[in-house]
Amino acid sequence: MENLKKIMFLVFSFFLLSCASLHFKSNEPINTFLELENVSSKKNYILRMKESSSQILRIFNRGEGDKHNVYPNKTDYTSKLFNEKHWRKLYSKYSPDTIKKYWKNDDFPEFRFVEGNRSQLFTNVFSKKYPDLKDVENVIVLSEPIYYYKKRYVMFFYHIDNSLYSSKPQIVVVMKKEGNKWILVEKITDYSCSGCL
Repeated sequence: MENLKKIMFLVFSFFLLSCASLHFKSNEPINTFLELENVSSKKNYILRMKESSSQILRIFNRGEGDKHNVYPNKTDYTSKLFNEKHWRKLYSKYSPDTIKKYWKNDDFPEFRFVEGNRSQLFTNVFSKKYPDLKDVENVIVLSEPIYYYKKRYVMFFYHIDNSLYSSKPQIVVVMKKEGNKWILVEKITDYSCSGCL
């Protein structure tokens, strides 16, 4: 009986650790990126609802689903970091993650937050539901950072939605740590649109 308890404890501990390791635990790479891009906390809010990891997968793969298609006689804009073997691991690890998640105030203490759904931003429905936010013009949409390629890289979704529907593209930001410093490796532009949801 005592051995069974030990085995159950080990299995449960392993399960918790494997679930907890899906996403990167710190927002340090995002904060570094926001500083590099000079994103002001005075002009921009952050959408509390985190963007789904499926957006990262879609943009990085340049297509929906787990297959990576390169069409003949077409320019291949796939990132140089794309590796079929590591892509499959990335997809199998993060594609099942469909739970809605939310940022906490202490994740980005300098920023103010916007509640609600991204698809309703800057609509009459949004204005009626959140009258205090009627003057909001720029909302940063972010996903949690995820690991790629033996945890050498961290990737996350980034876009600023705004009331003018500007044409700045949605991107996947790729960063890596060198020494104690996060550096920007690449910004991968959304292949399908400039600001679609």
